[in-house]
Amino acid sequence: MLQAIIDLILIIWLIILTFLVFKRSNITKVKIIKNKQDIRSKRYIIFYLVTESNISVNRNKLEEEIRNSIKEFMGRMWLEIANPKVILYLDDKKQGIISTNRVGYKSVLASLPFVKSIDGSEILIVPKRTTGSLKRAKKLLGIR
Repeated sequence: MLQAIIDLILIIWLIILTFLVFKRSNITKVKIIKNKQDIRSKRYIIFYLVTESNISVNRNKLEEEIRNSIKEFMGRMWLEIANPKVILYLDDKKQGIISTNRVGYKSVLASLPFVKSIDGSEILIVPKRTTGSLKRAKKLLGIR
């Protein structure tokens, strides 16, 4: 009988201590933060063209040649991963912006020198800078 009373007092004491510890610790819900590597963040490559003569270059032809150079140099898989797009091209300044993702921007940079000609005229694409925001890329080009 005495052992049962001691066990009951001990259990009540442990319940009170547990309650006090949880009350003081202020346990709140943990906010789930997405892993930054899971997010497909964009990279914007600012480039300029060096041409042999003062020719006009079409934005769609330029994007097609960039995609072909990535396909030749890295393969179709890296072309699908990088998915480069020429989102802005200023023909008067011979400058533009290529949009790609964080994973594939190095493959785009590596394959840019392999673009040799567009419509029979020789060109060279020179990457100038890589940024993480379109606003910053436009600012570096002098737009806005």
